[in-house]
Amino acid sequence: MPIPTGPLDREIATRLAMVRNPRVRATLAEVGIAQAELWQAATFPNPVLDLLYGFPRVGTAVSNVGVGFSFVRALQLPLRRRVAAAELASTEERVADAVLGAMTDVQRAYLDVQHAQQVLELRTTFAAATAASAGAAKALREAGNVPALVLVGEQAMAEQSVADVAEAEGSLATARAELGRLMGAGVGDTAWTIPERLRDPGTINWPVGALDSLALAKRLDVAAARDGARAAATALGLDQRFRLLADGTIGVFLEREPDGRFAGPTGGIPLPLFDRGGAAIARARAQLSQRVAQHDALVVDVHAQVRTQLAQVRSAGRRAQHLRTVVLPLRRRVLDELQRHVNAMDASVFALLQAKQAELDAGRLYLDALHNYWLAYTALERAVGGTLPTRETR
Repeated sequence: MPIPTGPLDREIATRLAMVRNPRVRATLAEVGIAQAELWQAATFPNPVLDLLYGFPRVGTAVSNVGVGFSFVRALQLPLRRRVAAAELASTEERVADAVLGAMTDVQRAYLDVQHAQQVLELRTTFAAATAASAGAAKALREAGNVPALVLVGEQAMAEQSVADVAEAEGSLATARAELGRLMGAGVGDTAWTIPERLRDPGTINWPVGALDSLALAKRLDVAAARDGARAAATALGLDQRFRLLADGTIGVFLEREPDGRFAGPTGGIPLPLFDRGGAAIARARAQLSQRVAQHDALVVDVHAQVRTQLAQVRSAGRRAQHLRTVVLPLRRRVLDELQRHVNAMDASVFALLQAKQAELDAGRLYLDALHNYWLAYTALERAVGGTLPTRETR
């Protein structure tokens, strides 16, 4: 799937990353490995063919042919299949959770590009304004209407704004490079653009208890940990059931000796004199305890993640809302009032420029708050395990 030229929305960027990103493909390959393990666990053991031929020093040679297979492995087949099935389910859920994490990374990188583009737009606008102001100050200085200090101050502000534009251009290039990496972009895949702008925050406020319940129900890493613990419990039962019979074979043999030919059954089992399966059971118990503890620790982490990200969404949303509805209108009023004073020759153009800078600074703060809000929103979706409800849940 090639990366298209022109506008690129978030859904297409995410789809490109799922198809083109080598790390995502490597993660998905783990499912195939687990499926092969299940296939292996459901397969009967191959019979073993034993051949013996004795070269005689005198007399007739001795030969022996035997065929046998592990009957203990055959008896273990149902339990081994259950263990492998639980491990496969755990792997599938873990891989799906990793893919969701990769999707979250793409969405975060997309937001970074949006933010960097709008910051560059602000910086460029202000750089043009400061350049015009510096030009006006130079003309006034040449006419002897302003002191040298005013001219130097305006020139310094203009040059600083040029440096700010360069910084914003670097931030945008870095953000685009990261999004391109996640999409698996090649060297020549640079003609894509991001047309969307950061949207205003939403107004939905979700109860933390409802999001907690939703996270525990939808988080695939929690389900993977739960299935991993189930697989460990099944493996412990397998070791306990066959602790004294770790292996054993049955078969038939055909032997030719000088006294004639002989045929009959064969069998072999290990004698549990030293190894009675205690170590295997202890290891299985420890693995079960480990996986149960990992599941419990993950549940605690999920609760903390939901609360942390919800608090950040609320805080960034309130800040962005206040900047948009209160601070920016006030800055606009200051600018309009100064413009009237400049028209009436009661204020200088330089004071108007300073008011414009204050408005642009407030706009930058608003963009930062918007960026933080949507980053926190994306992280909250990741903490919950999917798309957030479109309405409040009680």
